[in-house]
Amino acid sequence: MYDPERGWSLSFAGCGFLGIYHIGVTSCLSERAPHLLRDARTFFGASAGALHCAFLLSGIPMEQTLQALVDLVRSARSRNIGVLHPTFSLNKEVRDGLQKHLPDNVHQLVSGKIVISLTRVADGENVLVSDFRSKDEVVDALSCSSFVPFFSGLIPPSFRGVRYVDGAVSNIIPFFDTKTTITVSPFYGESDICPKVKSTNFLHVNVTKLSVRLCSENLYLLTRVLFPSDLKVLGELCCQGYLDTVRFLEENGICDRPPLCLSASPAESEVLEAPREHGSLQSSPSMAAGEAKPEEATLLDHPHLSILPWEDSTLETLSPRLTIALREAIGNQDGYGNKMCNFLPIKVMSYLVLPCTLPVESAIAVVQRLVMWLPDMPSDIQWLWWTTSRICSRVMTRLLPVEPCIKDAGQKLLN
Repeated sequence: MYDPERGWSLSFAGCGFLGIYHIGVTSCLSERAPHLLRDARTFFGASAGALHCAFLLSGIPMEQTLQALVDLVRSARSRNIGVLHPTFSLNKEVRDGLQKHLPDNVHQLVSGKIVISLTRVADGENVLVSDFRSKDEVVDALSCSSFVPFFSGLIPPSFRGVRYVDGAVSNIIPFFDTKTTITVSPFYGESDICPKVKSTNFLHVNVTKLSVRLCSENLYLLTRVLFPSDLKVLGELCCQGYLDTVRFLEENGICDRPPLCLSASPAESEVLEAPREHGSLQSSPSMAAGEAKPEEATLLDHPHLSILPWEDSTLETLSPRLTIALREAIGNQDGYGNKMCNFLPIKVMSYLVLPCTLPVESAIAVVQRLVMWLPDMPSDIQWLWWTTSRICSRVMTRLLPVEPCIKDAGQKLLN
């Protein structure tokens, strides 16, 4: 939590393709409370949260960060079976994006400021790293923190010679002191900045140290962590992050500029602001905070997210900078090529020929990955051999003490 006397830190939860929520959060903080980002002692992150922290501390503009994430989502959704297509490699896409966008001196910019959550493969323990000697080490650490076991591949990447996987496996929202850390999560729960819903359901569950509410909204969001939604739905999630941050700043009284009135009634809103079209974002924050009635705002057509539909009036109420960035990043998908590919007969035809094209594409993808694997093959095979031997030895040590007992029992039966 924000504590001006003791200092504060920020922790961004791992959330896969839902990381666009973090962009909306930091966009609001940079405009309405820039000191929260400028004076924060530490930025914690796991998986997508760690990626976002690295981009933020590197000074990469919000527009470029948003475009990089949208390109990744578009690449995943461009295939018939999405991220499960053999030609799509999430680990490679993430690593190539980091090498492309992060500056060469990123290790100097983030060392001591960022704390990345990793899960050590050897014992499953959580490891936090914050000091780096080169850009490659930063990329290695972020690649490890974003590596989803089996989903991203079979052989996990390494950082300084040790194998790690997704930090969210052991600690999805890392921090040192809960009293001085502002936690950010796109899931409905108890984080400082997260979607809030007014409900009589008080059931929560801890998912690797993140408390989330047991509700249908979270079930939907969890399915979209690794399988991205449509870009417009993700854009709405970015807007949700902006609004949730506005509410957090208003509740704690730390806005640098007059905030949106999240708890104002429709009559009060008309006094504060000129009347807007029905379904505008002025009534959306109340819905996001769980204080508006269904008839006071138009909910998103999607049945699981309680944020407004994608409208120009929605974007105009937000930050002009975020509005332009969302329009440019998401509006680029409306080209003639995409419209042709989304044409129903062409889409049906692509699925009909999938049994014929998928084996060929799979064979090509296997050959390409084998060629790329050649430099790392000796160390990876050695690691696989060591891991297999260790597992077998553990199994044998558990079985060996049982054998004497079986023999003794047999002798007693014979006697």
